[in-house]
Amino acid sequence: MAEATSIEALQAEAEEKYPGLPLELGGGKTVTLKNILRLSEIAQRNVIVLIDSLKSADPGDKAAEGTDYAADLERQKRIVRDLLLLVADDVAAIKDQVEEWDLGLLLLVMEKWQSVTQLPEASGSPS
Repeated sequence: MAEATSIEALQAEAEEKYPGLPLELGGGKTVTLKNILRLSEIAQRNVIVLIDSLKSADPGDKAAEGTDYAADLERQKRIVRDLLLLVADDVAAIKDQVEEWDLGLLLLVMEKWQSVTQLPEASGSPS
């Protein structure tokens, strides 16, 4: 008969296997941007919606259509800020800071989060 496994041990294993991105905010404060797999189902859906809406908000794709470039940039900022707040383990600690970040910094943080938390290939999947 198999030995019982504790949820606590599995939680620790899941945290190790699907880590978040620790982000130093300054003043000794670190916030972790959680892996999408470690979010609630509702939060996962919201993250996916935000990422999809960010793709459709790319001003480079619409430049020829005569859209308002500045409005598109502001929309991108709001989307990325919302996404970072959604995945942060301490919203209160990061909220005021992300409001001050420019779009370039927001996108770099999001890209770093995506690269660190990307899903591993499933076992047995072709490479």
